[in-house]
Amino acid sequence: MHGQLLCSIMLLSMTVIKSDVSYLHNTHDNSKTIFDCFYAYIIDDRDPNYKLFFRTNYLTPYCRRPLLTDPINKIQGYIENTYTFKNLSLQGITSKDLLQWSLSIDVIEQYSIYLIKNNTEFDEFIFNNCSSLWFGSNCQYTFNLSMSIESFGDFVKSSFKAREQYEGKILIHTCYSHLSGCYRGPEPMCLDWREICDGKIDCIGDNYGIDEERCDELEINECKKDEYRCHNGAQCIPFEFFRDGRSSKDCLDGTDEAEIFQTWVFLIPQLPPKCIDSMLFACEERTCRQPHVFSCGDGTCGIFNAAFNLVTDNQGACLGTGRAAYYRQAIYKSAKRYPNDCYLLLFCRLGFNNTLQNDTYNITDCSRGNLSSKNCTLEDLSFPLEPIFNGYFQPFYSTESLIKCDNDDIWPTYICTNPRLCLYLPNTTHHMNDLDCRPPPRFLYHDSDLSFRLTENSEICALMGNINKHKSNPSLFYCEKSHKYISKHRLIDGIQDCYYNEDELYKDSCLLNDTQRFNCTSETKCLSPIGIGRDQPQCKNKEDLEIDNPEMFVYIRLCNHIYDYPELEQDNENDETNCEWWPCHTPYTRCDNVFQCANGIDELNCPNVNCNINEFNCEIINSPHNYYCIPQQYIYEKPVDCINHDFSDNSLYRNVFYSNNLTFNIDKKYISWKEKTCLTKNDICGYSSTNDQQVICNIVEKEGIRFNSTFSVDLYNNGTLCYIANHTTRYGRVLYYFSTWNLGYFPPIINQISLSSQQSINIKPKKPLELKTSIELIEHCNRGIVIFEGKTYEKKCLCPPNYYGNRCQWQNQRISLTLQIRTVGSHENKHSIYDIFIYLIDDENEIIHNYEEINYISSIDCNTKYNRYLLYPDQPKNPNHTYSIRIGIYEKLTLDYYGSWNLSIPFPFLPVNRISTLIRIPSEKFQPLTKCSIRCGTHGKCFKYINSTKELCHCDQGYSGRYCNITYQHSCSSNSIALNSSICLCPLNKFGSKCYLQYRSCQSNNSSCQNNGKCIPYNNYINHDAFICLCPENFTGSYCEYQSNKIVINFKINSIPLSIFAHYIISYDDKKHERITMFKKIPFDQYSIELFYTIPFNLLFIEFSNNYYLTVLREKSIRSEMISTNINQDYKCENINKLLNSTILNYKNLRRLKYYQLPCIENLKLKCFYDDKYMCVCDKDRYSNCFDFTHNTSYDCQGYNYCENNGRCFQDNVTCPSTSVCICEKCHYGSKCQLNSMGFSTSLDVIFGYHIKPLISLTKQSKAVKITASITILMLIFSIINGSLSILTFKSESLLKVGCGIYLLTNSIISILTITIFTIKYFQLVIFQMKSITNTSFINFSCILTDVLLKILLSFGDWLNVCVAIERTLNAIQGISFNQSKSRYIAKYVIPIMLLLISISYIHDPISRRIIRDYDDEQRTWCILEYSTNLKKYDKFINIFHVLIPFIINIISAICITILVFQMRLKTKKKSTYKKLLLIQIQQNKHLLISPCILILLSIPRLIISFLSGCMESIRNPWLYLTGYYISFVPPLLIIILFILPSKTYKQEFMSIIEKINFFSE
Repeated sequence: MHGQLLCSIMLLSMTVIKSDVSYLHNTHDNSKTIFDCFYAYIIDDRDPNYKLFFRTNYLTPYCRRPLLTDPINKIQGYIENTYTFKNLSLQGITSKDLLQWSLSIDVIEQYSIYLIKNNTEFDEFIFNNCSSLWFGSNCQYTFNLSMSIESFGDFVKSSFKAREQYEGKILIHTCYSHLSGCYRGPEPMCLDWREICDGKIDCIGDNYGIDEERCDELEINECKKDEYRCHNGAQCIPFEFFRDGRSSKDCLDGTDEAEIFQTWVFLIPQLPPKCIDSMLFACEERTCRQPHVFSCGDGTCGIFNAAFNLVTDNQGACLGTGRAAYYRQAIYKSAKRYPNDCYLLLFCRLGFNNTLQNDTYNITDCSRGNLSSKNCTLEDLSFPLEPIFNGYFQPFYSTESLIKCDNDDIWPTYICTNPRLCLYLPNTTHHMNDLDCRPPPRFLYHDSDLSFRLTENSEICALMGNINKHKSNPSLFYCEKSHKYISKHRLIDGIQDCYYNEDELYKDSCLLNDTQRFNCTSETKCLSPIGIGRDQPQCKNKEDLEIDNPEMFVYIRLCNHIYDYPELEQDNENDETNCEWWPCHTPYTRCDNVFQCANGIDELNCPNVNCNINEFNCEIINSPHNYYCIPQQYIYEKPVDCINHDFSDNSLYRNVFYSNNLTFNIDKKYISWKEKTCLTKNDICGYSSTNDQQVICNIVEKEGIRFNSTFSVDLYNNGTLCYIANHTTRYGRVLYYFSTWNLGYFPPIINQISLSSQQSINIKPKKPLELKTSIELIEHCNRGIVIFEGKTYEKKCLCPPNYYGNRCQWQNQRISLTLQIRTVGSHENKHSIYDIFIYLIDDENEIIHNYEEINYISSIDCNTKYNRYLLYPDQPKNPNHTYSIRIGIYEKLTLDYYGSWNLSIPFPFLPVNRISTLIRIPSEKFQPLTKCSIRCGTHGKCFKYINSTKELCHCDQGYSGRYCNITYQHSCSSNSIALNSSICLCPLNKFGSKCYLQYRSCQSNNSSCQNNGKCIPYNNYINHDAFICLCPENFTGSYCEYQSNKIVINFKINSIPLSIFAHYIISYDDKKHERITMFKKIPFDQYSIELFYTIPFNLLFIEFSNNYYLTVLREKSIRSEMISTNINQDYKCENINKLLNSTILNYKNLRRLKYYQLPCIENLKLKCFYDDKYMCVCDKDRYSNCFDFTHNTSYDCQGYNYCENNGRCFQDNVTCPSTSVCICEKCHYGSKCQLNSMGFSTSLDVIFGYHIKPLISLTKQSKAVKITASITILMLIFSIINGSLSILTFKSESLLKVGCGIYLLTNSIISILTITIFTIKYFQLVIFQMKSITNTSFINFSCILTDVLLKILLSFGDWLNVCVAIERTLNAIQGISFNQSKSRYIAKYVIPIMLLLISISYIHDPISRRIIRDYDDEQRTWCILEYSTNLKKYDKFINIFHVLIPFIINIISAICITILVFQMRLKTKKKSTYKKLLLIQIQQNKHLLISPCILILLSIPRLIISFLSGCMESIRNPWLYLTGYYISFVPPLLIIILFILPSKTYKQEFMSIIEKINFFSE
């Protein structure tokens, strides 16, 4: 008892020791080379300075990665308590509790398995509860910090940030050791992986040039048309990745992004970003951009120079790693291989003391006397000792000259090169040490720089001839004079690749059939993509400057007094000509510190000016930091005598002064700036002005007025001056984006709700972790992270996958994968959730050797690039094996397999394969192939890869391999799926390597998401309690706790559209405006629509029927607002062709735009207009503010159009779609346009279905539903009465003696049955659409049976009427010889046979019906009828037959009866006139003629519908079709009227029945 109590107390104390440190993974002893891993989860958000507008996601494991030969000892650290699993279980400790403590995730999952399986084998498994700040399975690790680490990713970022203080002092030295036999130079020099295939030979010695073998394969590599070819040829990336953000380098050589940052004032060349503080792909997975450049070992490179010389002091090279200085010292130290006396000569004469400190010698040993006494027996001394001077040379010095000459006159005797290189230097016959030796360049003067003098020879070595022998290839260009093959992609790229510059002087660059080149419009020249935006423009008129600045619009640059846009010139028209209609005060002249308006209103009330409203900032002369704020109302101007003014210098010097004396200008001698809204040249010159408030107030330059460079104001008219603004003409380029200034607010702001509480839901930004690490600890682990082991605090290293070794000193072979995932947009689910597995597989057996997993939520992660590492199974990788990447995707909610992609690894000889790709998830998952070229056996299914025609076997659980014929055992949890022996696919609420751990968040009884938000656990390797709420459209917030902002749009127009496009325009200060387009269907019973939005916007345009309507206008976006607005003709945007005359419209584009101010000025009610490129809005001053607006949007869902019947597929966002919808052609509707309203398929479902609202009771349905329900019930009641009376009438024995009575009795029964089934059909439709019944089987049964029964019964009724007509005709023909019993006998057989034949004629109907679930906003279920072309023809024929033939027979029968009776009467009544008898017979038998006519008239609507070539265009207004549909069911209600009342016999029997009913009722 006491023991248990003590144990409980100890466990209670244990729970207090809680850690926020990231979890330790892979602590099992399965691997001796990779274990004890932390995952650095890093999100690199958008950087507007680099034009990067997406996130980059890193999940990098930092592990112990020793060599197999490195000793590994199990060491214990500081353990607080030790327990067994059994102890923990007895105390009720769960795996969820352990997640709160400082533990290995593997131990926690093992404990969870122990609890679930009750496995006594693990009773004694030891669990160590570590002391604070210690962790590991044996508590053996600590970071030796005074605080815990909440995020290992943040810790890594902070650790590298701390390195910045040691820039220029630090030494980081890592090596690539897997190129066997490579001698890089004297130790410790070694090869960096980036030096393989870098265009220069770095491996010297016996295996000379091994680093450049097979590199010619890169030069001839070509890419697809939709890919960008990285300049070194090693990679093809999606063209969407080209220039998508300067810090996002997707090419290994970084050539997909511009290397220079451009501004519009001038060009600022910048070196690549520093990498001392970064471990991201932009540094670690990057080679040098150009060949022949020295790699610093961290992603940075030396300055481009074909003669880069490690021997000389390269100031500023490799400050982040010290590699250049470190290798320079190694080169100098290598001279110690000479005897001491010889070494001293080199030390003194070549200035070793400047490089080597604390050496054997120092400067005092270099006196002439001391050197003369030394005995160096070697005749010549070389330095360096290998041919690496300037990359190619080995200078030899005469020992004698070294002794005799002064230090300033040192010059080599020979310059030697490797005979396999520099083949185009002058021939030589002198050889030393197997080197070709030539005399050095002539010595010119003291302090001559040998490296500089050898530059030309270095360029000959680098730029003439090829390292590898090339064969002629269509992808190569041959530089004839330079004797060198290069890739055609290197032509006109701004980089000299051939010594005689043939590549940059090439004249036919536009004939290279390269669609990705930039076509200079000013000359016949096409630039390579890498050549665009370099230091100097390459196009004659600099139009290539525009390529990196697509945000700059032509319209914004017009008439703004900024010159130097030669690329805009058209036929002597530039951006500053013909500007008479352009005002001086626009959003793009405002607040630029230049007075464009003469009275300065464009510089009034500017932001960031510390003055009150309507005050100018006036800088005091000779006191630049002091200023006055002078009100506009006190600024006056004295008119200038312009007639006698000297304009020789084109300047008009104005006399502007300040006075706050209210009576100062009482006689109006001076011009008041405040009173003059538009100050013109006439005003300044004192001329009389005819219109003070003129419409267009031009820029002062356009008025012919120029000012002195500084515009000064005389304060108080006493000579004290201050500068109010500049008037210097601007020639620099100024960066402008679309501005919403002065647009106003429409509709007015009424209901603005504070969002202060909503904004507080976001997590407060964490304070960056600040670390101070000594340079010794940093250098110990190179590019890794130092960690301490055991109580002795022994230094160990956590290495990322790209390094290994006990000090992370070795560079790993690897695949660095950049993956961006985009969905085409699901029509079923806005918030699709996927698990994506990335496998490295061998191509022979397709065995998985390495994998990464990504949890992807389409609505959140679309704008994310995922950077992941994949490692080969062997070090070094087995050259006999080839590998590829397979990406498999699974739906997270159902764990269903969705599809796979295959990525090849093109150049296996490269140490690092950089693969950047974009995968698009189709809207529907892939289905197994019925015909397959590979045999997957009984344990797999054959699928096609999504991105290729290749096939794969997707294996069942427990099987793997190419053909699913390899079995394996797994330990995944029961509700997960094993993908191989060690990879488990976990359900949404589970995690862990075996899926036994459960998230504490998002439990069914503890969901934190409100308002039907979907709670998604979010495992980011930091916090296993984190979750995300996926909110419905009308809610927002971290927990879906706030209602989304709403716009209610009321349609005040005659024709309400079925759907609309909503174009949201969002303006930014630092980038191009953004357009978001949404598609919305309008409910059929509504005349308004609600739009929900979460992102503040500035303008909203509604588009339908090829017209645009300005709906909402917000000068400044408002974060939370409920808006109600209308759409009517006043808000319609007109086409520019309706607003300008033909003369203006025929101008070239540049000049035509100058007149775009006229529409707003001349049409005061106009709100907006557009042309084929721009959308323009009239602002409060009637200025036409235009911005780029694309009208010809492609609606094909990026090539994945799933819409049927020529429907157009639309995505809610072109870049990151979360949903896709189908825009249907005329006559079609449904989520896939799969339903149509054409011809006889226009059933009650089509006409009426959308008017029934789901999940709403019948009493609350629309008027259409209530009216039709009432009519249907009345028809049923009338049918029962009509049918019952008819049955009672025709049931008489006297009437049943003939077949006619039997036909009419049957028809009476059929009439009740027809209307009853029609009523059932109607109310079934109502109930199904209300979703009161959702049983699929019942709905399917009803779909197949009900409609065909109605068709059969209606036709059967018509044919029964035909039988009556035929029998009456036979009776008239035969007279007294008519056999009643025979007619009765025939009727009993005719009726069932006729019913059978009619049923057979309609058998195609139920066969062609099926149930579909329409994934629209209301999730409806439809019964649809789909006919083939032949069945459509047959259906039309059979409908004609069943309507027209009965009518013809009825008419013929009536005519025959009338004629026969007429003939009989004519014989008996010979005295009567012919005409009189005919009229009497027609009158007596008129019911026989009228009845079929009435029946055919009532059937005509049904017949017309079946023959309509068009369709019911608007389901919104169904009344015409609905009326026709209901009329077709009237004939069964007219038996009494058509058959009983016109007949004396039937009427007599009917009246007797009525009398009996009256008798019984009394």
